[in-house]
Amino acid sequence: MSDGPHRSLPMRPAWRRVAECGDNHAFAPEEVGHALIPALEQDCREEMTPQFIDAFCGLYQSLFKDQLGTELEALRTAAGCGIGRSLLDHAIQLAAGGEGGLDAPVHAMTNALVDRAAKGARHVEEHYCRKSDTPRAQDVRSRIEQAVGDSREALEELSRRVLKQNSSASATVKQQGLDDGVRF
Repeated sequence: MSDGPHRSLPMRPAWRRVAECGDNHAFAPEEVGHALIPALEQDCREEMTPQFIDAFCGLYQSLFKDQLGTELEALRTAAGCGIGRSLLDHAIQLAAGGEGGLDAPVHAMTNALVDRAAKGARHVEEHYCRKSDTPRAQDVRSRIEQAVGDSREALEELSRRVLKQNSSASATVKQQGLDDGVRF
């Protein structure tokens, strides 16, 4: 007997946890969202260098925002591939739309995290289609997507943490005692 398709998922362990929570209906949608935040944070640590993040945030400290789009485009080689490239794409799109304030990097990072979460949900669905049945795969994907939609505030907090901006509270919720157990 297998423990489920999430055991053989070729992703980082945090994403396996997201797949496990998404597959098991005993986990509430907010618990799937809580599992999603560490997975996205690990993706950011693995794919973006601190130098790139500092250079990216430094562009928004400048008083001259006229050339923001071209300056962001110049960071493309430092962004590498993955979430850094997605962050730049969203930042360039926001700059073209006229948004260049201090919250623009957070909005761009949040949008990049939502894109990465959607990519992860599709990856989990594809794996479940191969290892399990199609209705189960669609259910896992829909539960993960619902968790992404419900976790917008936590994603913004994660964006602030990744970009090293001041944050007021931690996005990850740790259970401290017996009273913090399973919700009924």
